[in-house]
Amino acid sequence: MTTVRFGTDGIRGIAGETLTAEIAAALGVALMQQHPAGLVLIGRDTRPSGPALTDALAGAIEAHGGTVIDVGIIPTPGLASLVAGEPRAACGVVVTASHNPVEYNGLKVLARDGRKIPDAQERALEAAMEGALAVGVQVVAPSASHAVEAQAYRERYARTLAELARTVSASALSVVVDAAHGAASPFAVAALAATGATVLPFAMGDGVINDGVGATDPAALGERVRAHGADLGIALDGDADRCVVVDADGRAIDGDVLIALIALDRKGRGVAGSERAVATVLTNSGVERHLAAHGITLERTPVGDRHIAERLAAGQGGFGGEKSGHLLFTELSPTGDGLLSAITVLGLVARAGIPVGEMADAIPLDPQLQRTVPVPPGEGERLLAEPDLQNAIRQAEVALAQTGGRVLVRLSGTEPLLRVMGEGPDHAAVTAAVERLLEVAASLVRGR
Repeated sequence: MTTVRFGTDGIRGIAGETLTAEIAAALGVALMQQHPAGLVLIGRDTRPSGPALTDALAGAIEAHGGTVIDVGIIPTPGLASLVAGEPRAACGVVVTASHNPVEYNGLKVLARDGRKIPDAQERALEAAMEGALAVGVQVVAPSASHAVEAQAYRERYARTLAELARTVSASALSVVVDAAHGAASPFAVAALAATGATVLPFAMGDGVINDGVGATDPAALGERVRAHGADLGIALDGDADRCVVVDADGRAIDGDVLIALIALDRKGRGVAGSERAVATVLTNSGVERHLAAHGITLERTPVGDRHIAERLAAGQGGFGGEKSGHLLFTELSPTGDGLLSAITVLGLVARAGIPVGEMADAIPLDPQLQRTVPVPPGEGERLLAEPDLQNAIRQAEVALAQTGGRVLVRLSGTEPLLRVMGEGPDHAAVTAAVERLLEVAASLVRGR
């Protein structure tokens, strides 16, 4: 029987291999079991595999009594805001693998409020999908066309971006925006230009999604910024929920630094709830200490923007973010939106009146090292439970604790990887601890 599992950000796999049209159709069947005859909004990024997976999903929903509006290419947060603002919608699905390479694709399910669905609902969908796949699902093309409504939805999202952008006065700034050839390509230039900034477009959909561009690979953006003499650059990922910033020298600004800068700016402006911010266990301890010195408490969650959103909701809103550049502003959107984040960054830099690189240099960070070990699919939990690895983790924890450091070992929720993070004031000790953990993990993988 086919095993279906949600990771930290939906179901992902290699399109046509570990993520098939049958799996997409099974999700459609499962959603109609949870939302009989419901309306589902579907969006996607620019991957070539997207249309076929979208059609399989939509066809299954229609075949089981539901209604679909295929919004087309749109950022994940754009679809999230549309779902939250559409009283008829039961849920939403985005066909995307976010920052993963083009051969991957995925299925992100959004709840009625536009947020990621909770764990319990994921487990229920997994069971229903596996049941559907066990008896066989038919892949059929959708019958209905809602082109006019789809265009109206896309225009609605564009207006949302423009409304925020017009509250920002960034006419003195020039910015290169890198859309990663992804879902933000139809929206990014107009959104940032509405701030008054001079916008220089890059990777706007005429190439391969996430291939040497975007939030996970901002080097090319840095080169463009230097070549144009721009004040800064902003890189998005494939589904535009991440925002990565580079300074005028083309240097990528650490995501934790960006969290600190935004939190401090919100506190300085007296934004409601700005005395707290939420980040994950990966965020640098130096940021936590710096924010505390300015009267801001940093609360931590497990890795994943969903956990940040849940903590923010439990605390009546506010701001939070991940080191990856996934930033959440509860007053603006139900989920992290890279374009809304980019507009916020332009406003911050414009108000400060100093280069963003200079602002970043003022945020102290502890030395931090993050590395990965490839893990065979389905073997991650076994590897993490291995006594040799657990012993190595305990030894690393003890060694780093002596100098005020820490270590974190976890499985990736989006790729078949074991992730190792070490942090502390003693760089040599951090490096030694991480390298030892990598050695032990790699040895166990080879010897499986």
